[in-house]
Amino acid sequence: MSNLQNPDRATLEEWLQDMHVDNYLCGECEGLHVTALQSVEGIVNSRIFVQQSNLLFTTELEIRPMAVLPLSSELGRINMDYPSLKVFLDVVDDATPQLVVAAGLLSSAGVAQQQFSDFVITTMDGTRLLADECLQLDFLFAEASQPRAGGSRSVH
Repeated sequence: MSNLQNPDRATLEEWLQDMHVDNYLCGECEGLHVTALQSVEGIVNSRIFVQQSNLLFTTELEIRPMAVLPLSSELGRINMDYPSLKVFLDVVDDATPQLVVAAGLLSSAGVAQQQFSDFVITTMDGTRLLADECLQLDFLFAEASQPRAGGSRSVH
């Protein structure tokens, strides 16, 4: 168990580099931005934060305002379909609604590099699948050049 450590941001940067997961610091927050997820359509931001007793991996997806109600009715199913993720809506008056996807890894007792790697890969894979499902259900803003499948286009 001597390979367990309570990782700091520098350690996470090294581990992510070993995993070939591109990341950067933006200078505006303490999180390591995960470039691979931020390039996925619909994803606004994806970061890993070092907190006192855990590591927090969060990703925000930009939701179409008209999709808030149908998406909120799907949240129970989504949280059951993606058990390693915590998924919730963030709706603020003057901002575009977002779907927040989060995962946590307790780190106070120490974390091995392989454990961190499994955590990151599992979280990234689940988040990609969820983003793809949300695109298919027409919940997210999609690129204008790509046609969207699914969802209703009728105006009420």
